[in-house]
Amino acid sequence: MGKEGAMVMTTVPDLAKEWHKSTDTLYALAAREDDPLPVRYLEGDRYGGVLVSEFEQWLRRNTRLFTERK
Repeated sequence: MGKEGAMVMTTVPDLAKEWHKSTDTLYALAAREDDPLPVRYLEGDRYGGVLVSEFEQWLRRNTRLFTERK
């Protein structure tokens, strides 16, 4: 697959560092029943990974803009 339409993935530890969260927090979000964080595994992987496009969609559904806070 060429660059256009290429899937970009990040690891849970890297995502945790970028978002200043613990990996435990991210795995807890992945384990919840309602709209879990979309963590994926390949057989033999130690850490899960997240497709950036899926994370962006999940983030939009699970966060609000500052101006929309109550």
